[in-house]
Amino acid sequence: MSGNISALAENTWYLLRQGSWVMIAIFFAGQAGWFLIVERWWHYRSLRCNVSELLRNPGSDPVALERRLLSDRRVRGVFREVVNALAESRAKGREAMVRKTREVLQISAEHLNQHLNTIAVLAAIAPLLGLTGTVAGIMATFRVITSYGVGNPSMMAGGIAQALMVTEAGLVVAFPLLLLHDALHKRADAIESDSVAGATTLIRLYSEEAA
Repeated sequence: MSGNISALAENTWYLLRQGSWVMIAIFFAGQAGWFLIVERWWHYRSLRCNVSELLRNPGSDPVALERRLLSDRRVRGVFREVVNALAESRAKGREAMVRKTREVLQISAEHLNQHLNTIAVLAAIAPLLGLTGTVAGIMATFRVITSYGVGNPSMMAGGIAQALMVTEAGLVVAFPLLLLHDALHKRADAIESDSVAGATTLIRLYSEEAA
């Protein structure tokens, strides 16, 4: 096991040295992207709440529904904030509930989408860095040709290998980041949509009570 880890570390260091600073930049961009993806995935997992299940049988007593939701441990994340906000503003009428809910959802949306733009930027930067490495490798090859001609292919191989290696690394880093960014974005939208639907249902039930 330790031998495999040692071999992996040695191969990684070899690739980083072969690709020069561009490969190092791609490597750190990938590491940062994966760190943010794991952080967002864990965060969304902690916010997961089946709103439709919780509101499937609301009953005819809004006060009892409110108490049940406030004491239910399954109510969490954004929907928990919505339930708390409506509990505070219910006595002030429908307009107050709508205004308070909008404030809560606006703040929650900012927190939900946090770091998603950074992941998208890292995914976009990786292939551009790969292109930079490609140009650098081609320029190195042309310098060899200028100095020694084309009679020694082994001397030209270094620049060509660098160009291809860095280009591939940029694409390998960017592709999963783009796919996972899209999946996380959809997850954030789903959490927000469920919370909006739950808030709409609760406001309607509480307004019927006041009427």
